[in-house]
Amino acid sequence: MAWLTRGSVLCLSMSAVVVSEEREVYMTATRFSTEHPLISVVIPTYNRPELLRERALQSALNQTYPNVEIIVVLDGQDGKTPAMLEAVGPQVTLVALSEQGGVSAARNAGVRHSRGEWIAFLDDDDEWRPDKLWEQAATARRSVHEFPVVFNGYIGRTPAGDRLHPSRPLEDSEPIGDYLMVRRTLKDEECVLVSSLFFAPRALMLNVPFKEGLKSQEDWDWLLRAEQVPGVGFDQVPREKASSLTIYYSGEARPSGSRHLIWEDNLHWAREHWQASRLSDRAFAGFLLFQLAPRASAAGDYRGLAVLGRSLLSARPTALELLRFLKHALLPAPFRRMLRNTVNAVRPTRRL
Repeated sequence: MAWLTRGSVLCLSMSAVVVSEEREVYMTATRFSTEHPLISVVIPTYNRPELLRERALQSALNQTYPNVEIIVVLDGQDGKTPAMLEAVGPQVTLVALSEQGGVSAARNAGVRHSRGEWIAFLDDDDEWRPDKLWEQAATARRSVHEFPVVFNGYIGRTPAGDRLHPSRPLEDSEPIGDYLMVRRTLKDEECVLVSSLFFAPRALMLNVPFKEGLKSQEDWDWLLRAEQVPGVGFDQVPREKASSLTIYYSGEARPSGSRHLIWEDNLHWAREHWQASRLSDRAFAGFLLFQLAPRASAAGDYRGLAVLGRSLLSARPTALELLRFLKHALLPAPFRRMLRNTVNAVRPTRRL
């Protein structure tokens, strides 16, 4: 049985200021205490109230699950968002942080203030279909794990069109790092998971908070660390129901925290997980190939490619992995970008 101390958090509801009392939180096996236990939706945001209202907030308010609290965490000083939320009404609670601490700090603050048995995260620029929480709660109820972490499929939406993700289900006993980062064939894609899919017990989120200070990979970092906790297991919403429960937006012309991907920092992050055996050789190699090498190549950073190449060799790469790395090293990034743009230009835009 693990325990944590819950520190004081300044929380602003639409009608009052509340300072939560410090208390101990014990992590015990997750069970459904009622037919519809309370689910806390945690939405971090900063200074984009229109986007928050139109996407994340509206989709959270539209959930068919009958017992939901919505916590919007304001990551720093922002005069516009509180005024917008004031008009929404008392069904939304605002947790205001005095200074910016990043998305992980905002999510952790939301969890600490939550009252639900379960936590669901939603980024302010993403949205859910109305039955998302209902389907995830039903999947969690059927889980054989003490601490089930439930995720669902989603629509990846870019200006070029929509695609369904992930490309395949998680297999029994497959490490989450392999699922996220390993491509088995030339046609395979990574099975990208993002926080707007996560549904987990509050006790687990308190015991394994998001790692604060990371500029990227917050979601994958949490999955890798959560997997190490005894009793934690990953469950997916049945495939026939999962593909359209979340819409994840990328590639839009606006600031995005996910763009802060500096290969040096992320190489250190991946190597740390690899050395701690949270990443297999194949997962470490896959991360270098499909996350870091393309960015070093796009920046024309050939020193970086050399460093990444040496790191790849330490993971005993397969012949296919070596060929993929040589593609980034030998084919100029502008040429690959031109090919991709040409394909997107002739492909009809698909919306799901």
